[in-house]
Parts: sequence; structure tokens; C-alpha cells
Amino acid sequence: MGLIAGIDTVFYQVCNMDRAVAFYTQTLGLELARREGNDWSELSAGAINLALSGELAVAPQKGGATVVLRTDALDELAAALKAAGTQMGQIEDMGGARMLDIYDPDGNQLVILEPLAE
Repeated sequence: MGLIAGIDTVFYQVCNMDRAVAFYTQTLGLELARREGNDWSELSAGAINLALSGELAVAPQKGGATVVLRTDALDELAAALKAAGTQMGQIEDMGGARMLDIYDPDGNQLVILEPLAE
């Protein structure tokens, strides 16, 4: 296919953003690159950021992360995925990017992200 440019982000859902950011910065020594209140934080972890997604859950997740893949051709990729029968959601405009949730054959979620030009 050739439309995936690489992994953009890997993130975990968290129940308490302050506690999670403290763990990743103070305990693991990662640098906080960006924080948007209790909704989103990104930590520098080499070439790929590790992100924390907001306080949506009331109990910790059972594990696992979500891989965010980057593309510059989201509409073209979405059409190809649809033609291949991939389970997917709708393209959403998130402000600075457009995103599409897709699912592998085992139901694991992946997110395709297309940054918007500034």
C-alpha cells in the first residue's frame, strides 16, 4: 500500500493524569513535551512520543496500548481500507489533525492520523 509513513504515537488511557504524568516524568525520567489539561499528555521517549489519554476510565485498563500510524493521504488510505473490508470508524477532525479508528482482525484498535497543515 505504501501510504503509512510510520508510527506517530503510542498511548495509554489513564484514570488520573496528574498521577500518571508524575510517574512517567519523576519515576521514569521522561520529559513532558506537551500537556492539554487532563485530556492528553505527550512524553518524549526517543523518536516516538509516549502519550497519555485523558481521564475517561474510572478503573485502570487491563493493559495494552494504541498504536497511532501517520499518513499524508488519509482519504486515499481510508478508501483502500474500506475496499479491503477493514472494520473502521469515521474520519474525525481533531483540530490539528484528522483521525480514523480502524481494527485489526482480532479487534485491536489502531488510529490513523493525518496532521493538518498549519
